[in-house]
Amino acid sequence: MPRIVLAFVPQHTTTKSRVMAIVDKGNGNEVDAVATVDWPHDAVAICNILNSPEAGQEAFSGLWAALPSSVRSSLERARGERVDRTDARHALASLFITTLDVPELPDPDADIDWAGLYPSAGCPDGGCDACEGCASHTAGQAGARGRSDCGPGGSCTCQTKDLADDEEPCVCCVDVIGPRWASAIYKSLAEEAGSIVDHAQDLMWGIEGPAVGFPGSLIAQPPQFFIRLAQACADLCDELAQGRVPVPHTIAELIMLDEAARFYLQACSGRDGFDVEEATAEMKDLPEAFGDFDMDALWMFQVTVSDWTEIADAETVYEPGSMDRVFDLLPEAAQWPRSSQFRPDSVPS
Repeated sequence: MPRIVLAFVPQHTTTKSRVMAIVDKGNGNEVDAVATVDWPHDAVAICNILNSPEAGQEAFSGLWAALPSSVRSSLERARGERVDRTDARHALASLFITTLDVPELPDPDADIDWAGLYPSAGCPDGGCDACEGCASHTAGQAGARGRSDCGPGGSCTCQTKDLADDEEPCVCCVDVIGPRWASAIYKSLAEEAGSIVDHAQDLMWGIEGPAVGFPGSLIAQPPQFFIRLAQACADLCDELAQGRVPVPHTIAELIMLDEAARFYLQACSGRDGFDVEEATAEMKDLPEAFGDFDMDALWMFQVTVSDWTEIADAETVYEPGSMDRVFDLLPEAAQWPRSSQFRPDSVPS
């Protein structure tokens, strides 16, 4: 009786990854080795291609095209031995297709009250001794006359516009992220989460796309890595949607927050650099705040000794499975527990 291949399954050991075939040899089913590949996720992707009910999936796979000719020949020979489509057992192979557990992703266009969650000022209720423009401060100074030209809620515009070179802006508005910047970062993170999940899904079929939305140094990581990276984006979105300061708790969150901010700024940039008018036109219904579209405003509370910038800027590509540490909790995260008490208008000192 000729060999009849029913399905393909990946096999992993500590040193090797193989593509195996479930074979009907007439007296029962056996599992035979077909090919050895470099990485576990490569074996998974190849098995998915071979198990697909749709013929020709390998035509879209860069992984398949890059296989050594001897390996590809072994796989093609085994595929030619698959059970005929007229046989009821042909559908069994679909049961061995490996899928990803994708997290719930944030909606880039979610209807969120950014103005309500993120006040455009950080002035304390009783006024600020460092800013003569605060109306509440002026009232509390026994009739002392101040400029009182703050925006709604006391945005300290008196100290942030037309400053001399040696003047510092009022400290009230230094440590806040305004509604425009919060909205922009949320949207960018949500969009990146979606594109990263798409990338992970493609990798499950050996489709190796470009590094879009994440550093190129991480391009060789397996699909599950990118699912966790998308989850990092979703976690930051959740912080923003709850009105909390988005302080990263992991290297992955540091990288993705930076990526999201830069992605947004680049999208609003032209030949002459960042186009403030274009950015503000998209958010004209949200109040202006000090630090809008400012990268430094994102890092106001984050002090870390991690090597996240080296990872993000590395010109080399890290080997698959070597970067899971980016999801480890940073020691500094303990200073910023994810609790509703840490809002932009109530930050720890």
